[in-house]
Amino acid sequence: MKSFEAALACGANAVYLGLGDFNARMKAANFDIESLRELVKKAHFHGVKIYVTINTILQNSELKQMLSLVKAAISAKVDAFIVQDLGVCKLLSSCFDGIVLHASTQMGVHNAMGAKIAEKMGVKRVVLSRETTLQDIKDIRRETSLELEFFVQGALCVCFSGECYMSSVEQGASGNRGLCKQLCRLPYEARTRGVKKKGYLLSARDLCLAESIKQLRDAGVTSFKIEGRMRREGYVAKAVNVYRKFVYGAESRLSEKDRFSLQTAFSRGDYLERAYLDGGTPSVVEPRFNNHIGVEIGKVEAVRPFKKNLYEVILRLTRPISDGAGLKFFDGDVEAASLGVGGVREEGNGRYKFVTSTRLKEGLSVRLTLDRAEENMLLSVKKTREITLKVVALQGMPLKMSAECTLYDFDGEFKKIYAEAYSTDALERAQNAPVSKDTLREQAKKTQYAGFVATSCEVQTDGIFVPISVVNSVRRELLQKLADSVVAAYEKNEVVEKNIQLECLNFEKYSPAKAERALKVVFSEEPKEVLKKGEILVLAPSDYTAREVTRMCAALGFEPQEVALKLPPLACGQDIARINALLGEVPIKTLVAHNIYALGFVERGYKVIAGEGMNIANDFAAIAVTELGANAVVPSLEFGDSVSSACAEDQKESDLAKCDAQNADEQEKNYKRCEFSPRVCVYSSDRRHPLMTLAHCPFKTLFNNDCGNCMYSPDLTLIREKHVYRVRRVRMSRCIFELYAAVSYDKTPK
Repeated sequence: MKSFEAALACGANAVYLGLGDFNARMKAANFDIESLRELVKKAHFHGVKIYVTINTILQNSELKQMLSLVKAAISAKVDAFIVQDLGVCKLLSSCFDGIVLHASTQMGVHNAMGAKIAEKMGVKRVVLSRETTLQDIKDIRRETSLELEFFVQGALCVCFSGECYMSSVEQGASGNRGLCKQLCRLPYEARTRGVKKKGYLLSARDLCLAESIKQLRDAGVTSFKIEGRMRREGYVAKAVNVYRKFVYGAESRLSEKDRFSLQTAFSRGDYLERAYLDGGTPSVVEPRFNNHIGVEIGKVEAVRPFKKNLYEVILRLTRPISDGAGLKFFDGDVEAASLGVGGVREEGNGRYKFVTSTRLKEGLSVRLTLDRAEENMLLSVKKTREITLKVVALQGMPLKMSAECTLYDFDGEFKKIYAEAYSTDALERAQNAPVSKDTLREQAKKTQYAGFVATSCEVQTDGIFVPISVVNSVRRELLQKLADSVVAAYEKNEVVEKNIQLECLNFEKYSPAKAERALKVVFSEEPKEVLKKGEILVLAPSDYTAREVTRMCAALGFEPQEVALKLPPLACGQDIARINALLGEVPIKTLVAHNIYALGFVERGYKVIAGEGMNIANDFAAIAVTELGANAVVPSLEFGDSVSSACAEDQKESDLAKCDAQNADEQEKNYKRCEFSPRVCVYSSDRRHPLMTLAHCPFKTLFNNDCGNCMYSPDLTLIREKHVYRVRRVRMSRCIFELYAAVSYDKTPK
């Protein structure tokens, strides 16, 4: 709630939030549905939109609960829903007229082909993947009517959006379900070319695109997103305060003051200030640090014993500190201590003294991680709406108070909002001293408690008497009426629920015959496989060229028409041009999609199988891709059991045991409906799917090289405790890298 208040006060135009279930920050202190209406009213009063996140993948058994939550959020007048699951997207579009859907960054929209598919599904806005290039943003803007949103400040996932399965596979905590364990932030050891290197080798630096705002706006971005749901209110306040300057054109370069403000709010070393905008495979990892390190501001000059178990510390600093400051102390790149300080005394000449029980040593570098004074200043700001007042207090008439304010509604229309209120009884001439104009004006202008500030107050009176309690009562009624009218001006969009019950939806009408073929993925030349009846071989080349694919087919003894080609989940416009060139030369007819852009190939006459990377975990997701032309569906890597021919029997028995006798029949029906209707392809037992898809170059992290001095070697191994991973390079117009659990395979994928 404090972060929500900070976002409003510092000038955010919209706030996105979770409601406990079905959101990608399940570990955050999310809001509850009971308080949502008041929260939305508060935001709408200030002209701020509220977006509710339903941005995880769901199973069949969860759809009813999700619909109930959405209905309640619609009743609370939220402005849009951010969704990842294609089934949720389809179901909400089917059940509610007028509902506004935003495609989550977890949906992975990053090129014009994918954006067109999202637009077909009824999405109004896409939150583009952080890996989207500037050229692709321009292409999406030119080829669709979608609103475009882009992350500009906050943590950067090292894996391509929606395609990280490491936490799920290893610990049963799915990032696609809001439970990511952030295994990427742990230390790893890399081995390649006979070199060993340790560090936080998968921990990405934080994003700061402040200086790219104008370029992004010119490219077509209409909304700039700041990470905030797992951040303190001080972080939110600082970030919103800085970015408003750039969004509204007052700044084009990040001042030293604003950079310092952002870095003390949160930073893992130097910011990524272009990330993937320029294409290529940048180095995005900070191998030395995996957490907030703030800004270096000086050294520990002296440490002296003070009292028993206490030490007096003298710092020599380039910036002042005050009580409540957060400090970290480093010995080189190693964090030695972290503490909040109190009782700070300024000694002059940049020296500051305090007492602590933490034993520090001289020479440690000092980094400021919390500037309490600046945060308190920003958090003291209260957002108000300006109004003009008029008070009419005349003999024989009720006391009349009126107010007017102006606003631009969400459609950009200029409006004047007017309200008035009256006392119950008529006013009488004063027997002694009449109430003065100044007194009436002073009482009328007490409006800040209601979120208003009166810029003027006209008073008309003729010497009457009116109790102050009556003035206050009329003022409160007036301000409530005005506030309700302001909120109503921002709530014109009506969402109408169609007469659809989840239990009555006819899955069978979407039910073509199930596919018999299973998929067997092959990376490179291996002894010729003897496929089981009905299996299809899926080529996953390391280089997307006609030459490489033709060579693989020949080595394996297949004609191109007999195999399927895996399309990578991440493909910029130039990559798609390379894929088109390949398909123009090699007569492959079947493609396996791991991102929604690949469904665009259906219109070109290709058979498309929706693969594991599509994260299909419920019937409606399968229905959605089938309607978009997919010939077959592969269940999610994480939830294949719940989306295949039937729900797992042990789960069924467990759930039925929780039901009382009255609900058991209904639960049994739910499981029968869980039959996966559209035709299904299931990978064979040796299936291979990457745990991560990386858009950056891990070799640049290790060797600090550039592409002109490529250090790639196929033997790269990452080790974390007992976990061993192999890294595979895939070449298109640029390189992407895939991370595989080596224990799953007999040999390293080439």
